[in-house]
Parts: sequence; structure tokens; C-alpha cells
Amino acid sequence: MRYHISTSLILQEFPKTSNECPLCEIRKIVENNLAEQYLNEAVMVTGVRYKVNEKGFCARHFDKLFEGQSKLGLALQCVTRLNVLMDDMTPSASVRLAKKKAQKLSARETTCVICDSVEEHMQRYYKTVAELYLEEEDFRDLLGFSRGFCLHDYAQLVLNGSYAGSKAKEYVNLLAKTEKENYLNLQSDLQWFCDRHDFRNAGKDLGKAKDALPRTRARLYGNKK
Repeated sequence: MRYHISTSLILQEFPKTSNECPLCEIRKIVENNLAEQYLNEAVMVTGVRYKVNEKGFCARHFDKLFEGQSKLGLALQCVTRLNVLMDDMTPSASVRLAKKKAQKLSARETTCVICDSVEEHMQRYYKTVAELYLEEEDFRDLLGFSRGFCLHDYAQLVLNGSYAGSKAKEYVNLLAKTEKENYLNLQSDLQWFCDRHDFRNAGKDLGKAKDALPRTRARLYGNKK
């Protein structure tokens, strides 16, 4: 398979059998890289600062940045972000105008430049997986032997299935087949976890069922916190 900057993470994470969802692992790497950028070189880039001022960071990504190595980098971005927010806190000529400003502030509470950037990156990865399936025979085999994906990433892969071109139908059907097989295996492990608590099964080995609930969490919610 051909390695390229756009495929390197896919070809790095997809073969790992320990990954419950390889795209979740890619998302973590992308998030970590972006957090590092927003604490270092991106701090002084005018275009980036403009986006931060307008959209800020969600609570989760603020905490991630705060845990990083540059408190100064975060503080500098917060200073100008607060300036933007305070523009909508000035006294208004009427209650109607005050409400309009409050609605604007409320909308800004849910925006995050890192969330937006991560989603942009992931949309490209969903398309690239389909393109790899079309172009690389080895990748088709790799995908067929994978453990599937979390619910969100599976749905996104199918939604971008047309990028597999002439093999789009084959691609989405393989995704569905692989996903269902792995969910059936997970369901079986969950059932044994439940049955193991029956007194008649006391002392029997849990086996793979011992981590069935954490794996279910990963399947249903990915790496969302």
C-alpha cells in the first residue's frame, strides 16, 4: 500500500487489532496535534487568533490546553477572546437589544475552533478510507479483517461511501458485514457477562466478557467524554 501524508495515520492505526475503533485513535492523534499547535506556533498567527477570538474553545478542549505545556499560550488567546465576548456585555438601549446580545453570547458558548478543525480532518479521513478501498487491494483485505468502528465513525464511513467510486456498493456492504459481525460478538460477550452473575455459573471464567462494558462504551460513544 502507498504511504502518503493523507494515508499514513490510516495505515498506522487500521492494522492494530487492539483498536476498538481505528478512527477514534486517529481522532485522538489529530486532537493532540491541534492542541499542541494552539499552544505554540498558532498563538501568534493572525488568522488563527481571529478564529479563536470568534469561536473560542469548548470546555473539554480548554481543559486539554490547560493540561499542556504552555499556560502563557492559552492565556494570550483567552485575553483577546474575552475582549470579543465583552463587546456583547455593554449596556443596551432596550431589553430587546439586550436579549439579542445574550442570544449571540449563548450561541458562542457552544463553538470551538478545535472541534471544528478535528471534524474537518475527520471528514477527509472518511473520504480517504473509501478512496483507499477503491485503489488498494491490500487495504480491502485489511478492512475486512478489522474489528469495525464506533457507531459515529461507522455511520460517517457509510455516508462517504460514494468516494469508493465503482466499488462503493461493495465497500458499504463490507462495512455493514464487518460492523454487524463485531457487534454480534460484543453482544455475545455482554450476554455471558450477564449470565456469569447467575449463581449456577459461579466460578466460571468471564473470558472476553470481563471488559465487555468498556468495549460497549467505546462502540456506542467512541472517545467522547
